[in-house]
This record gives sequence, structure tokens and C-alpha cells, in this order.
Amino acid sequence: MYSKEELQNMRHEFWHKMESKSRRLPGQNGRPKKWIGDRTGVKGLDLRFDVNREFAMVAMEINPSGEEKKESLWQKMLQCKTLFESCFGGELTWEHDYEKEAGDKVVRIYVKRDGDIYNPEQWHDMIYFLLDNMMRMEKAFLEVQDYLIHF
Repeated sequence: MYSKEELQNMRHEFWHKMESKSRRLPGQNGRPKKWIGDRTGVKGLDLRFDVNREFAMVAMEINPSGEEKKESLWQKMLQCKTLFESCFGGELTWEHDYEKEAGDKVVRIYVKRDGDIYNPEQWHDMIYFLLDNMMRMEKAFLEVQDYLIHF
């Protein structure tokens, strides 16, 4: 069993390795990749990495203040689902009531795979999965961004 500090150090090392790998992506010229993340231009819509003891996930999360805005954005995403998945290059999981570890319910559109952030032997494959799928998620998002901004 690891101590709390050891687990924290492992998480830090994982994210450091991922940042280091992102420097080798095309067009980065040794600089770390700047992901869209929460700077999507659509209030309440973020692109996220989620990694824990069970899985690695790349997700688009919809969680604006107010149920009406959440539902409106969800409906807009459903309307462009075919285009979004086509630009992403594969099927995604579309979950209206995704429950986060803290118990909050959000809308998530995501792709995930098994993985354990505390198992360094899995890091290479997990990092490749995360980087590849976030680049694809950003590409798909940029294709529908203008449509979503005007919701």
C-alpha cells in the first residue's frame, strides 16, 4: 500500500510524463501542448482528461449553471452527433447523467479505456490513448464550436 504522499507523487509524475510526451506532438517544437480544456468559448462546456485507478478518459463535459442551459446544449450536441463522431473518427459514449466521483451529475460525451494511474507499467499506453483521443476530441469540437456558441 502506498502512502498519501507516494500516491500524490505518482499522479504528479504521470502528468509530468504526459506533458513531456505532448512536447513531441506535431507542431509543438518541444513546447508543451496547450489543450483547449475549459477555454472552449462555450460557457459550461469543457474538454477534460479523467484518470484514476480504473480508467483513462477523454471527455467533453457539459455542466453550465442552470438545467435549461444544460438541456439546450445537450440537445444541440445530439443534433450534431453524427458530424461530431465523424470528425472524431469513431463512436463515443453519450451519457446525460454521468456521475462524477464527487457525486455531481453532468453530461459527458467520452471515450475511455481501462487503466490505473498508480501502475507505471500502464502509463505508456494510457498516455498515448489520452493524447490521441484529446487531439481527436478537440478536432471534433472545433468543427461544431460555432453552432454551440450560439445556443
